[in-house]
Amino acid sequence: MKDRHLEEKPACSVKSAPVPAEVGCPGCGTALEMWSDETDIICTSCGCIVQNERRSAN
Repeated sequence: MKDRHLEEKPACSVKSAPVPAEVGCPGCGTALEMWSDETDIICTSCGCIVQNERRSAN
């Protein structure tokens, strides 16, 4: 008998924890921290909107 909690689940049902990544502002080059679940952030130096390319592609 197979344990229920060990059964394979579809990829869409698996949730992953957000992870941080360092990105550079396209406006001024400042290094910023963006979390994987964020779609965009505002640069603290110049106010430019920085989009999360990985998130936008999905």
